[in-house]
Amino acid sequence: MRVSFSVKCSRQAAKSSDCERRTLGNMTTLSPARRSFWQDTHPSAVLAGLIAVVIGWAGPNVLIYSVQQAGHLSDAAAMSWLWGHAVITGIVGIYLSLRTRMPILSTWSTPGIALLVTALPGMPFAEAVGAFLVSAALVFLLGTFAPLTRAVQAIPTHLAAALNAAILLPFAFKAVQAFGTQPLLVGLMVVTYFLGRQFAPRWAVALVLLVGVAASALLGAWHPAPVPLAPTVPQVVAPAFSVRAMLNLALPLTLLAFTGQFVPGFGVLKANGYEPAPGPILRACGVASAAAALVGCHNLTLGALLANIVSGPEAHPDAARRYTAAIWAGIFNILFGLFAGTFLHLMGILPAEALAALAGLALLAATGGSLQAAFTPGQSASGRGAAQPGSLAAAVIIAVTLSGVSFFGIGAAFWGILAGLAVHGLEGVRRAG
Repeated sequence: MRVSFSVKCSRQAAKSSDCERRTLGNMTTLSPARRSFWQDTHPSAVLAGLIAVVIGWAGPNVLIYSVQQAGHLSDAAAMSWLWGHAVITGIVGIYLSLRTRMPILSTWSTPGIALLVTALPGMPFAEAVGAFLVSAALVFLLGTFAPLTRAVQAIPTHLAAALNAAILLPFAFKAVQAFGTQPLLVGLMVVTYFLGRQFAPRWAVALVLLVGVAASALLGAWHPAPVPLAPTVPQVVAPAFSVRAMLNLALPLTLLAFTGQFVPGFGVLKANGYEPAPGPILRACGVASAAAALVGCHNLTLGALLANIVSGPEAHPDAARRYTAAIWAGIFNILFGLFAGTFLHLMGILPAEALAALAGLALLAATGGSLQAAFTPGQSASGRGAAQPGSLAAAVIIAVTLSGVSFFGIGAAFWGILAGLAVHGLEGVRRAG
């Protein structure tokens, strides 16, 4: 295992109490000596965790309404689904972040829930839950398959950065499009962000959030509505198993979870300088998914795009302590999940343009950093992390991923990294010859 902040543990520092030897699996590394979570945390980490959760709830989480309508689920079943996602991902994210001292964000499979909009209608929900359980078991087994986890770790750093940039760029595009719809509101948020970056960089995104809320109110752009304050009660669902559900749900959900979440999720972490062992994370998410399935929720996976908020420099000035931002995200996710209906209503108050601007600006630094890492020629310490002059592999990844192309139900992010690796391999053969 290698993490970028291990540079802080030089040979000289390793002799002091600032570093410690740490053994994970069969790998021994030097890392900053562990302090308590409360010692490591910082207000910027709390804010990063909150913003990651707010953007998640304002975006992917509202997809539950589409699934509810398509599958004719009750309000109680839909809120239980959301409860299972938020509370259990919060728990597993906190556990993994504390275990690895890296910012590990867990979420549900967004490609999976998109699949369920079309695959769930006509299927008894008990059979769907049975498929969720089988998919959880398959994800756990993937975490025990060493060749697969080694393949994930072998992705070159600059190609992981290119994949991350392609995942993030649409958020910047949407922020610009929001400016075209609400120029005054979004313009105020943009000006606030760049002024904040100059004079108070740690608080730039917080200022954007405050200005966005205030400007939305002053401009009459938000949608005030009664917000019910009531806890969400999970509904335990007894699973049923059928061949139809295994073929139509369990196998596709597993494939989408791996290609659409885990692969880009590990790419995001690598792009930000963190390389956790994939196996333990896959197994932990498999166990968490099994627990979530019993309250009607599909696969819980590794976070991808939102992970940039808790793993980038704005989350904490010290890379070795950014894990605290992911822990705060887990805490807020649990709190939001306990009152799922209440917080979904709250997210509906702000206009979509303000939320698009907040997401695009919060992820802008990560977007720029990933683009720079993807195309900066050089050579990393590992010999496999930096782009080679004239290489087109990173450009291919970005082009294929942004195209949105999908084959066999597998999304563009997977085909993007596959195409980039193929070009990278061909270029390596040419250089060797």
